[in-house]
Amino acid sequence: MASGIDNCQYARQRHQNLLRWRNLWTILLFVFGAAIVVVLVLTIAFVTDGKYVETAASTLGTVASGVAIRWVVDRRNDAKLEEEEAWKEARELCKDVASDFAPEADLRSKYRLFGRWL
Repeated sequence: MASGIDNCQYARQRHQNLLRWRNLWTILLFVFGAAIVVVLVLTIAFVTDGKYVETAASTLGTVASGVAIRWVVDRRNDAKLEEEEAWKEARELCKDVASDFAPEADLRSKYRLFGRWL
């Protein structure tokens, strides 16, 4: 029985770590999105002010950020899949163990942003 508890604890810890990473990737994605909005607003301001060099630099920065956002989205999707697999594994390994070691469903709800999964 001790190995079942050890496996369950390991699965719970793995799930908690992957849940944190999923949350961190989602936050980073929001930060990148906010940065893009700021750059676009500044680009519009520079165009109306007649500063074309700054506008070109801002546009190039936006294009470079688009590649970075694509990379972050890919990492976030990987983290999402890994977390969901870890959750299923933890539920499977902990179903026969005492409730003290069972994976917490409310832990997943605690890490939700804006009340939902993204």
